[in-house]
Order: sequence, then structure tokens, then C-alpha cells
Amino acid sequence: MDKHSFDIKKLNDFTIMVDPGGRLDNNNAQAMVETLLEARSEGYMHVIIDMNRLEFLSSAGVGSILGTVEHFRAEGGDIVLCNASPEIVHVFRVLDLIDYLTVKASAEEAVKFCETG
Repeated sequence: MDKHSFDIKKLNDFTIMVDPGGRLDNNNAQAMVETLLEARSEGYMHVIIDMNRLEFLSSAGVGSILGTVEHFRAEGGDIVLCNASPEIVHVFRVLDLIDYLTVKASAEEAVKFCETG
């Protein structure tokens, strides 16, 4: 499944973690969409996007998440964002998405959410 430039780690049969690296923008947003949709088609219910290294998130990057989250939620899963910097969280707040998206402070919280949610 690791065809794209993202680090992908299988956590269990239903959850994977994706590390988009330093940027999620026009150059790799479509690859993120493909990665997320491929994960869903392979039966993963939850994708955790670890934003620990993410320094820049463009509107295309936001769109790659927004455009796929409902595919997971329709089947009882979710896309969970974690380790987002205050600047990235600010982007979600400005776009009024903070209550729509599932954002957890740490990877541990995200994993726990996926196990119980």
C-alpha cells in the first residue's frame, strides 16, 4: 500500500497511521486522497494522520481530508488527526472545521479513540 511518499504503518486489521511528512499541499494532496481511499477499500475503518512533522497545510491538503472523511464515517470509521501544531490547528479553526474533524492531541489518544470509537 506504500505507493506514495507517505510513511504508512499498519496498527491492526482496522487501523493504519499515515505520516504525510512536512507538507500536505497541491503536490501531494491527490496522493493523500488515493492513499485514504485505498485504505478504505482494503477494509481499514480508521486512518490516523500523524501531523507531527507537518509544517504546511494548504487548502488542497485540507480538501484531501475533507473529501474522504465521509467514506470512513459512512462505514462507522473515521479519519483521526493527531499531533497537529498550534498553527495547523489554527487553520482548522479559521476554516470552522475543528468541530467537524476528529482531532486528538497525541497518537496515543488517536489510537485509543479508534479502539473505542
